[in-house]
Amino acid sequence: MVATFIFVCHKNPIMKPILVFSFAVLLFAACSNNNSADTAKLFCDTTCNNDSFLFKSDAPLHPFVSISVNNCIPDTLTWGHDKLDNDRKMHISTLLDKTVRINKSAINCYIKDTSNAWLSFNDCITGRGYLLKLPFNKANDISKYSGAINSFDKKFVLPDDMRAYADYSMIYVVDVNTGKTEQMTFKEELNFSFDNIHKAIDSVNVSHNRIYVLLNKDGQKVPLEKNISL
Repeated sequence: MVATFIFVCHKNPIMKPILVFSFAVLLFAACSNNNSADTAKLFCDTTCNNDSFLFKSDAPLHPFVSISVNNCIPDTLTWGHDKLDNDRKMHISTLLDKTVRINKSAINCYIKDTSNAWLSFNDCITGRGYLLKLPFNKANDISKYSGAINSFDKKFVLPDDMRAYADYSMIYVVDVNTGKTEQMTFKEELNFSFDNIHKAIDSVNVSHNRIYVLLNKDGQKVPLEKNISL
């Protein structure tokens, strides 16, 4: 069951204006190029918008996940259902140990009845993927993955009912319906930052039957794959 998203000094007097005009044109061009470069680096739109995010399920007890936004920054993550005395809450920045920017084009949430919810999103600034498993039972801890392989990135392909994440030596996949997992080794420990994941991991294609990863190594494309059953 996929939850839905509801709803920011010159001696020549003639030369002086020519030089000033030329300088102005060069300055404008430089600024425009810098702005274009900065914009091109963004994973998604960071226009300020203080609208909250709400994901709801039509399952009994109406489980939900919401994110409030304060001054353009995601603030409080709340999740719960009708039978909970108090909803579970946590500040996003505290949970992630950093501040991120999010956009509705790069976030989704899969709510599995009142068991748990899988919240996936990418930071608009760095493009880094995050995956949070949010149990509704307060006796269970949150699972956080800050190396998520999310399909908002067009080089990462996964079915709607599967999630994937990686560390520096393995990729892990999970079927969110059954909770079953599989994994595949990269056969070495990769050296990269998840803020620049494509330096090492060019692309990923996951299905219920196969994990396929194309690595970037020493200027070469190195394919890895494994048959699985999920």
